[in-house]
Amino acid sequence: MAYRLSIENTVHVPVKFTLNNAGKAAAFSFSLKCDRLEADELKERIERKDLLISDFLRGVVKGWQGQTLVVDEDGKPAEFGPDALDVMLATAGLGTVVYMAYMKECGAKEKN
Repeated sequence: MAYRLSIENTVHVPVKFTLNNAGKAAAFSFSLKCDRLEADELKERIERKDLLISDFLRGVVKGWQGQTLVVDEDGKPAEFGPDALDVMLATAGLGTVVYMAYMKECGAKEKN
């Protein structure tokens, strides 16, 4: 008999952070749509010495909602795509913020 989890293979990851914008704190908040990795696959990717955080994220992030950091030529929030994600991940420190948010959301949490 085959078994599977009763949950989706997709995780919605809330991301909140601030960036220094000419001396003022600019707050950003949006949600990423990501693939849920099984524990063995997650461990394998984490342990790879040649895999950067940005590479890891490119492999799991599949979309976003409410994103306003990356904009198009008209100043409108960019549609999700590999190039737009690369622009986001080029922001110093943001890859780590997104990675930590993903790790927090992709696994089980104790509920008291």
